[in-house]
Amino acid sequence: MRFKASVNNPIGLHKISQTLEKIGPTVIMSISQDTVSFIRHRDYETGIQAWIKMQPHSLFTNYRVENARRGEINMSFRVNDLLLITKKAQQATDVQIYLKRKDNRPYISWKLDSENRNGSSCDMIDELEIEIINSDRMAYIREPAMLAMPHTYILLPNVAVLKPVAERLKSLSKYLTLSANMNGVFKISIESTACQCEAIYERLENPRLEGHQPTQDSNEFAHVRIASEDLVSFLSCYHLEPQNVVCAITDELQLALYVYLSIDTYQTHEAPIQPINTPQTIMTCHVPVHYE
Repeated sequence: MRFKASVNNPIGLHKISQTLEKIGPTVIMSISQDTVSFIRHRDYETGIQAWIKMQPHSLFTNYRVENARRGEINMSFRVNDLLLITKKAQQATDVQIYLKRKDNRPYISWKLDSENRNGSSCDMIDELEIEIINSDRMAYIREPAMLAMPHTYILLPNVAVLKPVAERLKSLSKYLTLSANMNGVFKISIESTACQCEAIYERLENPRLEGHQPTQDSNEFAHVRIASEDLVSFLSCYHLEPQNVVCAITDELQLALYVYLSIDTYQTHEAPIQPINTPQTIMTCHVPVHYE
């Protein structure tokens, strides 16, 4: 089992860490020759599940993965550990990573090269402790299936603007309701014995969903009730400076959020030129729905 690479996008990795750290303390990184995935999966506990899938060249050069089984390596680690290392890596002139073992425990070694004020080179080694996930366990880690076609899908307003609104509503209620229709209207509301509050956003865009033709009245709303804390955690994706965020609601059943990213824009100047047809990086978040 081997893995080594040069990190050409420490800023992008740091932004991913900033986002995932708000969703949960640990994350799974799955690497193969063709893809790099970050997965926040929950077996039993409730909360957001997040899936980010991208091309290796969005983060790495000189990328090499070898594994006797399926050519894939799956590992888990604490997000905060990656957050601290990538903060240092942004100041380095060169970053090399290797999969190693010490005292029979696996870890990712980070070799950070930098220059001091006098122009002299300075090397630093950091270690990211990991747990290797075997293929049998990984077989049970799957993205939640869509239970039905969404009734509404809408482009959200700027998530950096939504976050303080969600934080304010969280201070007033443990749960909130998201509502949207196919006529460009999105609502966040709370209702309790103490108060009623509603934030309304209009003239938003309803993107076309391939193979799906809405059948209900465009002014009819679909609703989901979720934990206020989950919405605030999700909106930490503002760190990623997303191009678009699509909210897909299946009425009173399911909520999926699709965050469209331009991770490649944070690459260092040494990064290779990317093919024109490179798939766009998307973070998919599945948020639990609660019932009264």
